[in-house]
Amino acid sequence: MKRQHSHTNHPPFIEQLKGVVESLKDMKPNEMHVLTVHANYGNYEIVIGPENPQGHHHRSLEINGEIHHLFISPEEISPHPSKLEIHEKLKHTVIMQDLTVHLRDPHGDGAHAMGHNGDTQGVLPRGMINMAGEDGEELLHNVEENGELNDITYHIIQEDILGALSKQREEETMEA
Repeated sequence: MKRQHSHTNHPPFIEQLKGVVESLKDMKPNEMHVLTVHANYGNYEIVIGPENPQGHHHRSLEINGEIHHLFISPEEISPHPSKLEIHEKLKHTVIMQDLTVHLRDPHGDGAHAMGHNGDTQGVLPRGMINMAGEDGEELLHNVEENGELNDITYHIIQEDILGALSKQREEETMEA
């Protein structure tokens, strides 16, 4: 079963970042930029690479950091459990704790992420609670193997980063 996440079609992640970080709009093709973001679900360092002169002038993105928790069930991967999971006392859920994140998006479009240096695993938990038993082990293996863990975690992190940067921008506007 394909797990769901609320991510819908959005403009490329790099374009969304430019919408909330003014200095990114003026980046020269050979420049790199590093952002540090403290957000709701974790802390992240975003490295925006220089433009790739081949093709469509994409900028690669790399996200390093940590995310506090992920709840993995047959229905979804989320930073918090669903009401159904809570109602069922998390019995079909794997809880990943204190995750280290090393994700790369070679195109900066926000669609897919891979582990650092092309590694298949870009999300590594320091702790795990498997409330689903053998089914949980299989579920975890499947989401790691098919790339869903990287992709959905990347989408969660994108939303978290954009939310934190938007909030920061609002606060700065109110202070001015």
